[in-house]
This record gives sequence, C-alpha cells and structure tokens, in this order.
Amino acid sequence: MPSPVLLSRSQIDDARWDRAIALSAQRVVYGYAWYLDVVAPDWMALAWPSADDYQVVMPLPLRRKWGLRVVQQPFFCQYLGPFSQVPLTPEMLSAFLAALGRSFSYISSYAFHPAHTPLLHQHRSQLPNYSFRLHHTYWLNLKETYLDLKQKYYHEDRRKNLKRAQKYTWERVEDTTVEPLIGWFRTYHAPGVAGGVSEAAYGTLRQLYGVLQKKNCVRVSYARRAGTYHGGIMVVEEGNQSTYLFNAADATGRQGNARTYLLDRYFEEKAATKRFFDFESPDIDSIAQFYRSFGAEQVPFYSLRRNALPFPLRVLQEWRVRRST
Repeated sequence: MPSPVLLSRSQIDDARWDRAIALSAQRVVYGYAWYLDVVAPDWMALAWPSADDYQVVMPLPLRRKWGLRVVQQPFFCQYLGPFSQVPLTPEMLSAFLAALGRSFSYISSYAFHPAHTPLLHQHRSQLPNYSFRLHHTYWLNLKETYLDLKQKYYHEDRRKNLKRAQKYTWERVEDTTVEPLIGWFRTYHAPGVAGGVSEAAYGTLRQLYGVLQKKNCVRVSYARRAGTYHGGIMVVEEGNQSTYLFNAADATGRQGNARTYLLDRYFEEKAATKRFFDFESPDIDSIAQFYRSFGAEQVPFYSLRRNALPFPLRVLQEWRVRRST
C-alpha cells in the first residue's frame, strides 16, 4: 500500500477533513479540525492514500521542545488515532506508525481511539520501537429507559447518594459561563493533581468552550441551592456520543452529591436513545469507581510513546520520564 502522506496544518482542507471525521468509524469530537485548532494549534496529520484523498487520516498534536516538534496528547483530548472510512487493516496501522516514526523522533504520548484496541493488542508485539500503555475510560449506553438505568445499572451506593442529593433540593440550571467550574477546580481539585494545573489549561478550556458554543454542541449545567451554584458539569454532544469534558464542585456541592444529581438528570433526559456517554475517565481508581457506579462499562484504549532522540537528549529525557513516574 502507498505510504501515508504527512500534511502540515496549512495543507489540510478543513471541510474535507471534517467530512472525513464525521464519516469515519471512529467519529469523535476530538478529531475535527476546529477542535484540534484549539487544543493543539500546531497539529499536523497523516493522510492516506494521498494528500487529496482522506480515506484514512491521523491527526498529530504537536508541541515544541528542544527546538524539535514533539507529538504529545493535549488536554481535553482523550484519544485520537486513525480515522478511517475503510476497514483498517494491520498493514494500514503498521504503515501509519512507520510514517509517524519517520516523521518524529520523540513521541511523548499519543492515545488511540478504543476502536483500535483489538488491532493494537494483537499486533503491538510486532512494533518494538514503541512503548504501549493500556488505559481505560467508561462508557454508559443510554439505550435503556431511565427506570431501567436507575434500577438495573446504578449501583446501590449511587442510588443512596442520589437520595442524599435529593435532600439538598438541588435545582438544575443551564448557563453559558464556565467560570464557576474553573474557580472550583482551581480551589478544590487542582491541588490534588500531580504536577499541578497551569493557567494555560484554563485558558484553553475557555477558548474551547467558546468554539463549542458556536458549534452548538456543548451544555453546561449547574446545581443551584438557595440561589447559589455549588457544582457543575460540561458535556459535549457530537454525533451519538456525549463526552463528560469537565466538572467541578465546591465543598457544599461535594457533600451534597451535586454532580451525581446533575448526571442523573442528564441520563434521565437522554435515556432510551442511541446515545452513549463517555465519562472520559483518568487513571485514578476513586474516579473510575464513581463512574462505574452509574453502570458504565470499562472500555480499554492504548497510548504509545517513542524516544529516538539523538544522544544525549535521548538519555536525559528517559531520566526525566523515570523521575516523573
């Protein structure tokens, strides 16, 4: 098969690209050009079979380090990988990874859509130049009625916490600002994040929210009590997928299970549809347990990294990676 072609951002036809993402088997909001322009402004891509034919495309989020272009999975973008309108074969996957390795000497992290997990699991041993890591997110299929979701899928402790939330007489309010979410996250959640959270990440979230608003595919809901917001969730709706992109709560919201209340209201609204809800789970057991308690299914996906930097950068970077793990 012909090798995939490396395209710079300026060489990508946005309308053709977004159409390819929408028609792909791996359709997800992270893959659209307008989304990538916010979370990874300097992104490039691999396209197959040619620069003008986007049957399979693979977006490559980039950052500058040591004067080099480095592939790195950005914030607010859980996974990417090839987006294909044709069945993806092992030969195609190998060709894309070979092109990736030829183009970039350092891949800090690059995560693949869960649809690619079986193929990567089967063939990763044939790709010795890459280090693979298995992650999990959690998906809740909303095809069931709300009553069935609540009675058959919710765990007992989630139903109990929902009853506790109801005692707070929460009111759900749709709003058009993410500032309360950012403020709560900065105060109550960021101190527990390893390595901290940069102000640039909050700026990216604000910019992304503005773009999502223009695309009419985002909802921000708050739990209000006695006229004051205490917790909120940000959900992106694209195609048949809802993505739990961001959430936070203050001390009252956490004590009163505000996010449990908001998620339950969302599931009640979207139940008995063909939609599924991606909790976009980090690799943190307590958070995964919370998402599982709604009856969500564990969904595996792989990320990879590669260090082919010249000496001594290669050795120095491996030392930095070991120190951070």
